[in-house]
Amino acid sequence: MKPSTLHYFYDPFCGWCYAAAPMVSAAQAIDGLTVQPHGVGMLSGDQAIDMSAQWRDFVRPHEQRITALSGQTFGAPYVDGVQMRTDIHLDSTPPIAAMLAAEQLSDQGVEMVKQLQHMYYQQGRAIAEREVLLEAAQAIGLEPKAFGDALDRLLGDRVEMHIDASNAQLRALAASGFPTFALERDGQLQVLPLGRYLGRPEKFADALTQLMSDQPAA
Repeated sequence: MKPSTLHYFYDPFCGWCYAAAPMVSAAQAIDGLTVQPHGVGMLSGDQAIDMSAQWRDFVRPHEQRITALSGQTFGAPYVDGVQMRTDIHLDSTPPIAAMLAAEQLSDQGVEMVKQLQHMYYQQGRAIAEREVLLEAAQAIGLEPKAFGDALDRLLGDRVEMHIDASNAQLRALAASGFPTFALERDGQLQVLPLGRYLGRPEKFADALTQLMSDQPAA
């Protein structure tokens, strides 16, 4: 199979991205395939908000569908804890910077994404807070001081440039919404249909393997 890259466009506070986490794990297990995360900043900058009844009412119907379609569940500390508070800040920028720091230090950007998804949707942790990001770094084996320094360097213009570039790539792919997966082979990108594989990570891995082998996907 030809070495390929799976571009994964996500947001830390996107429930559907959490729904696709098993697909990401399945892709990571494929020899010769690199998974490259791109943070889109859904709640960055002026779009950052505090947890509220309005946000809770907006996301809960989606979360019910996510569980039904993907099997991904939401922990009680999230449903009965963080969602019931009004002092939790939802800002995509710090956790995206954490992903970039993990990628920069040890090529663990995807592991950071999955760790933060678990901490937010299962443990009900406030993943925009620095202390929580440092805990996430330790959980995936990163040295806290090195991670904190890298995080500080990335916050500001560098993470904003990454978010801008991610959204520009999405527009170039004519893709709407996220998560979006695009397989790159020989410099060409192919957007993959999320709905076909949601809740079926093994089928997603099979399709990627076939495409990498230049065979028609099922």
